[in-house]
Amino acid sequence: MDTLRLADDAVGAWLQLPGSATAELMGSVGFDFVCVDQQHGLIGDDALLPMLQAIDATGTPSLVRVTANEPAAIGRALDRGAAGVIVPLVDSPEEADAAVAACYHPPRGSRSYGPTRTGWLGERPDPLCVVMVETTAAVAALPRILEVDDLDAVFIGPSDLALGAGMPLRAQDGGPAYEDLLGSIIGPCREAGRPVGIYCASPAHARRFRDMGCTFTALMSEATMLRTAAATHLADSR
Repeated sequence: MDTLRLADDAVGAWLQLPGSATAELMGSVGFDFVCVDQQHGLIGDDALLPMLQAIDATGTPSLVRVTANEPAAIGRALDRGAAGVIVPLVDSPEEADAAVAACYHPPRGSRSYGPTRTGWLGERPDPLCVVMVETTAAVAALPRILEVDDLDAVFIGPSDLALGAGMPLRAQDGGPAYEDLLGSIIGPCREAGRPVGIYCASPAHARRFRDMGCTFTALMSEATMLRTAAATHLADSR
């Protein structure tokens, strides 16, 4: 499996539908990473293992967006072989430190040692801990969040960020107020030398956010891609 790097304009895929075949298909396309979304996707723990195995078979690194900043959820994703986790709704340095601690065994962290899949795969790099900044509280606390040791990257949730700031969802399509808000996240991350990424509703979003300074992006989910393509083909067939 390739090393997971969240810089150098990495572009990732996003999975919301359970199924190892879809995971293998998306892993084979050439994305820099594939994220399995357990927070807003339809993917439970039983589906997660075969999906991660399928992604691994393609050589593409995997991330899991866990359901919450909760040690058991983080541990289950890592025990199943994810190269890292994306932890949602992290609003303070204390919450960021708790997310990191859940990724590491003692003495650095609090993760329980259970050599399940990681036991037979052999030694692997330390998992990456990526925290989501998607609320106004998180934006205010960002300078202190970035001081947390072993925090690997920040990931922006563009929709929740807009809603939390009292803006409509369409604000992420462009506009000075929203771009100023994004700049207040991207700028400090770049200054601190931390990779900063964002979920993108389209390739145009990915290009725009990259130009704003994001070091990695994740494209819209395979469910969105499938539905959009299906609707387009249907319309073209009428």
